[in-house]
Amino acid sequence: MALPFDRFLNLVYFFATEDSEEKDKDKFDVRLNLPDARTRARRPAASIVRSSPWSKENEESALHGLAAALGGRD
Repeated sequence: MALPFDRFLNLVYFFATEDSEEKDKDKFDVRLNLPDARTRARRPAASIVRSSPWSKENEESALHGLAAALGGRD
């Protein structure tokens, strides 16, 4: 049986956070979504925050796009 790559990554995440408390899982998630040290050295910190999928601007943009797609007001 072949395991698709995305399902494999879910399994890795599960085992990495299995016995962790919620606070530790949150720290792990933040570290997981941060760029590596080489990327941070090439870009200023402000651009890293804006390029994060979890930045305020990107979340608002995605939410407005979803609302528009579902016929809601933007």
